[in-house]
Amino acid sequence: MPKIAQPYVGRLKPIFTAEGVPPELVWVAEVESSFDPRARSPAGAAGLFQLMPATARRYGLKTSWPWDERLKPEPSARAAAQYLEYLHSRFKDWRLALAAYNAGEGTVEELLKRQKAHSFDAIATHLPAETQMYVPKVEAIVWRREGRKLAELEAPGIERTRVKGEG
Repeated sequence: MPKIAQPYVGRLKPIFTAEGVPPELVWVAEVESSFDPRARSPAGAAGLFQLMPATARRYGLKTSWPWDERLKPEPSARAAAQYLEYLHSRFKDWRLALAAYNAGEGTVEELLKRQKAHSFDAIATHLPAETQMYVPKVEAIVWRREGRKLAELEAPGIERTRVKGEG
């Protein structure tokens, strides 16, 4: 684990779990901000998870100076996890959810319709270059840090429910 991630990963994984998102996706912060809670993009995204102001407000964060909650790890993680959960429920696939997190929901939805597709691979070459690289980069980080592929990730509680149902 990178030294810069150590203060955050253990604190933020339970937030992702509580929001019904695989805790392994906390590593999105490594791709988005290199775990710098003060990171800002020229486009206006901020914080560990590089949330845009409108998305942050949609999930209840204040975005005005000096109370920009995107710069606080726990509120930012909660909003990012809620957004990822929403995207996954919409697209039914973590790779598509991450593409939408990066390129926007509308971009992914439009490409899926236009290409008559249902997977990231089917639309990848039509996505912005940044997103074409973003999804594999997140997948590589999750694999490197957790030894898991995005396709293997399940929302917390699913495995426990299956075990109960089988016995």
